[in-house]
Amino acid sequence: MNSKHPTHATPIKHTLPAPFKNLEHLVGEWALPNEQVRYAKLVSISKAHLQVFFDEMLPQAKAIMDFLAPHEIKNLQGDLLTLYHLLVTFVETAHPIELNWETTNIEFSEEPTRLNFHGPSAQH
Repeated sequence: MNSKHPTHATPIKHTLPAPFKNLEHLVGEWALPNEQVRYAKLVSISKAHLQVFFDEMLPQAKAIMDFLAPHEIKNLQGDLLTLYHLLVTFVETAHPIELNWETTNIEFSEEPTRLNFHGPSAQH
């Protein structure tokens, strides 16, 4: 899988490829289009809420990576792009669960509104 992130503004489809249809109920809330939105989501939710997402995604994360591997990320569209966004949200929000944090944010960190995201991290 090419490491370049998609930079085009493509609306999120609320469908996923057939092997991952069981995850479609997560798309509206968790298939987030960029790092800025994913970070804001992470720091605004409880660890318990994140745990539910984590527990649903973890068993299928490797299969999703394998499914997306033959595709150039920058060319993803439609349900493949949605699947990619869902996977990236999982990867970028997993650390509070994996590191057994008490909350989804680091104590004494800057408010999310004070952070500036640039380039692909801020694109929708």
